[in-house]
Amino acid sequence: MNNTIVSTIDDSKALLGVKNAKEVKDTTGWYEYEPSYDGVITHINTAGARLFGFTSSDDVIGKKMNELYAHPFDHEKTLSMLFRDGQAHGFFTLMKTRHGKLFFIRQSSTVILEGIDQYPLKVKSEFEPVQSMVSL
Repeated sequence: MNNTIVSTIDDSKALLGVKNAKEVKDTTGWYEYEPSYDGVITHINTAGARLFGFTSSDDVIGKKMNELYAHPFDHEKTLSMLFRDGQAHGFFTLMKTRHGKLFFIRQSSTVILEGIDQYPLKVKSEFEPVQSMVSL
C-alpha cells in the first residue's frame, strides 16, 4: 500500500512538472468542467484538459467523466453524495491522466437543477491538484 502511495506521489510531481516540494506548494489553480446528466463531459476549461494530459478542451469533450477517475467507483460515490446532499465540497479522490498517470484532487461539486420538478440537469465542479499530498 505504501509503495502505491509513494508511486502516486512521484507521478503527481511528474504530472505537475515540479522537482521539489517547494515548487509543488507554489503550484496553484482551479479547473472547471461540466458533465451532462449521463456523465459525458460537455465543457472543460483548458487548464482542466491539461491536468488530465490533453492538449485542448476539444480533446476531452465527449469523454465519460468516469474514465478520468482512477477507480470508477469513486465517481459513483461522488454522484451519490451529490444526489443525496446536492453538493460535495472538499472531496478527495484519485484521478488519472489519459496516459494512466495517477494524481490526487480535491473537488467541490454542485448539482444544477432545472424546471418546476427540479430535475438534475448537470453537475458543475471545480477541482485542484492536491499539493499537500504530493509534497509528502
